[in-house]
Amino acid sequence: MPQHKLHFEERIQAPVETVFDFLAEHQNFAALFGGHCTRIRVGTDPAEANGIGSVRRIGPGPLSFDEEIVAFERPARIDYTIIRGGPLKNHLGSIRLTPTADGGTALDYVIRFDGRLPGLGYASGQALSLAWKRSARKTLATLER
Repeated sequence: MPQHKLHFEERIQAPVETVFDFLAEHQNFAALFGGHCTRIRVGTDPAEANGIGSVRRIGPGPLSFDEEIVAFERPARIDYTIIRGGPLKNHLGSIRLTPTADGGTALDYVIRFDGRLPGLGYASGQALSLAWKRSARKTLATLER
């Protein structure tokens, strides 16, 4: 089964620190896809509850899956991977934020994954892309001045 890749880019008219703080909150991150989540484990750094080692649960009951934060570099980078459940394997989500010349933020977000079964990776990618198109811009617009 081939590895799938989704790539999302956005320009947000808000400072990079503001965007990072927003995305570091698990509930805000899930809202980019129209979802909800709960933090089930705090990170290893007491000052960054949602940092490295933090785990969020996304989705309801038996359909839920858990993602662990594996890289957290304020204010530029958040990486996460699925550690339990869901239709994906070999998953890595990588968010990069860079300041723009006008004081805004460039968001570069790549998700790489395989499906657990043939065709499941493709279907999951389509669903994620649709969810992003429906929710991300509207969610990120709440940060803009």
